[in-house]
Amino acid sequence: MRKKEIHNLIFKAFKALFCKRFTLYNFFFFLIVHMFLVSASYGYDIQKDTIEINKLIKEAKAIKKNKKEVFKISEDVITLSKKHQYKFGLFKGYFLKGNVLLDDYQYKKALDNFQLAYENAQFLKSDISEAEALFNIAYCYQSLDETSKAVETYKKCLDKGKKDTLLIADVHTNLGVSYDYSGDYGKAILHYLESYTLNKALKNNEALGTSSSNLGQLFSTLKIYDKAIYYLKKSEAIAISLKDTATLCYAYENLGANYLSKNELLKAKFYLEKALKLAKAMNLQEHEIVSLTYSNLGMLAIKNKTLDKAEAYLDTALNIADQKSLTFHKTFALAHQIDLLNKQNKLKEAEDVALKALELCKNTEQTPLKINILEFLKETYAKQKMFEKAFATQEEALKLEESLKLEDNLKQIAVLIATRDYDKKSQIENLLKNQEQKVLESKIKTQRYTLALVIFILITLGIFTFISFRNHQLQKRINEDLAQKNHEIEISQIELNKQSQAFSDLNNHKDQIFTIISHDLRKPIGHLSSVLELLENNILDADDFKSFIPQISKNVKDTSEILDSLLFWAKSQLKGFSLKITEQNLFTFINEKTASLQPFAKEKNINIINQINPELRLKLDAMLNMIIIRNLVLNAIKFSDENKEIIIQLEEHPNNYEVKVKDSGIGMSQEQIDNLFTTKNKSTLGTKKEKGTGLGLYFCNDLVKKCGGEFKVESVLGQGSTFSFTIPKYIN
Repeated sequence: MRKKEIHNLIFKAFKALFCKRFTLYNFFFFLIVHMFLVSASYGYDIQKDTIEINKLIKEAKAIKKNKKEVFKISEDVITLSKKHQYKFGLFKGYFLKGNVLLDDYQYKKALDNFQLAYENAQFLKSDISEAEALFNIAYCYQSLDETSKAVETYKKCLDKGKKDTLLIADVHTNLGVSYDYSGDYGKAILHYLESYTLNKALKNNEALGTSSSNLGQLFSTLKIYDKAIYYLKKSEAIAISLKDTATLCYAYENLGANYLSKNELLKAKFYLEKALKLAKAMNLQEHEIVSLTYSNLGMLAIKNKTLDKAEAYLDTALNIADQKSLTFHKTFALAHQIDLLNKQNKLKEAEDVALKALELCKNTEQTPLKINILEFLKETYAKQKMFEKAFATQEEALKLEESLKLEDNLKQIAVLIATRDYDKKSQIENLLKNQEQKVLESKIKTQRYTLALVIFILITLGIFTFISFRNHQLQKRINEDLAQKNHEIEISQIELNKQSQAFSDLNNHKDQIFTIISHDLRKPIGHLSSVLELLENNILDADDFKSFIPQISKNVKDTSEILDSLLFWAKSQLKGFSLKITEQNLFTFINEKTASLQPFAKEKNINIINQINPELRLKLDAMLNMIIIRNLVLNAIKFSDENKEIIIQLEEHPNNYEVKVKDSGIGMSQEQIDNLFTTKNKSTLGTKKEKGTGLGLYFCNDLVKKCGGEFKVESVLGQGSTFSFTIPKYIN
């Protein structure tokens, strides 16, 4: 029934009511007819409008490149859908409008529309619709540098979009980017690899090119250049085969940045100019890549000392980032503008730009970029001879570097790659075992059918006794075969467990060595680096540097000795290790080996007292005992309060000599003592918040045992500790 016909019927009913004699019955009859016809009219309106809405949505898809027209259609869809609270239409309308705003870099407005789309998608009870809206909400947060909100929303999207593998792959890509920008490289590579694996399985080469590019960029950041170039070249090849200009531009820009980091300036120039030329030729709207390319060309010009060119490149990068509200890219360009102004000796301008850049990324999680800005600002202060500010800026950068936990990330990445390789090997082995099991089951099945046939024939012939005997023999043989196979499987399992344990032990030793090297070498190398940096920046003159030479020489010698001792300990874990016994004056030996620890003791005004007989000479392994004594004295310093004493004593026993290191520090509980010589022991902060590995005493105990001695601990909580070890007399 058409709307015009409905209106005519209402008019006729109204006319009939008043043309005839008016009764209450006629009035109620008229009301019922009127309500029915109005309802039919409203239903007609809904049907007409929903058809129109769906038609407009299809039209928008057909002309998606015409953004102005799509925006107008989206508003028409929203208006019509609001009229009838048509949730599907509202979802699609807000989604279309959000996409247009997103393409125009209006991230806040786009976010508002995608949130409205999500609210309406929830009424549709469609996980896919909710996931699509959540993905775009997260992308807006990411573009607005609200990384935490972006990560949280992407995780919700993963839960809702389980059935859409393509969407899940994109979510992993963007999660990787979020973690990459914030410096959490371990999580970043986990999501990049997941995205790479999914796109490879889906044969989605376009997305695979992006995944390869992201992996290359991350490995470049971690200075693993061979891996970086491997993945970037993959991305380049895929983009060329698909004629994907945008991905190819990203590949060229990342290759250029990679070679720039390696100081291969000619290759960097080749790829960066190639990226820019391609973007201009294709009139790409990828403003992010264009801004980054100009910033990297500015860095290249600074390295080539063509500062006028650098200024022009960086100004262009800043203008693009400003026009499109690209906060990260603007901050990236400003960071390198600080470097340029330092080179031009425009130090006040450099300081202003640095403070502006820090303010821009104040509320973001772009830790690596903040570190770069602080490094350039430190140089600015140093050139102005504002040493206190330079030192404070350097300390802030170091704290941020520690917060990145780069070493932990590198370990996590190494373990991840190793684990993935090991998993592949395990999968192959499992497939082979399953195949063998199927063959065995097939043989058993065949044997059972044969046995059944034989039994049937024998029953038919009536030879019941022979059948019984034959059945018994065959069953016995099968059982023996099965028992033998089970035995072989058990032996294989035991061997596999041994190999797995050996792999785990080897990995633990690797982690321990890395941890100790990081712990013992960081501070001396840091001091040496600081002095060399001051010299490089002409802050120290020749006379001042000469006064530092004895201390530098001593630091280098001490650092070399520490490295030798650490490598020696690592060697001690290998098979075929043997002691090298030499005769030593123990008093002199201990003084020499603890001399490099005096600066640490002076920081707390702690006095190290050697009470060993100066005339006593013992035979011992010098390297092992040096490691033990240094660790014990350093441990005593760490857990002693200021203005205390550390006493080193020697006691002679019938079968050995006992060296004791006593302190009056914070002491330990019985639970701490019980865990000291296990890898479960966790490091605790010293009395001045000093950090450690928690493994020093575990290694000392190991080395004492290798020397044939015994390690002892006596401690009272709050009163101090005594650590001692014995040197057997039989080697003397």
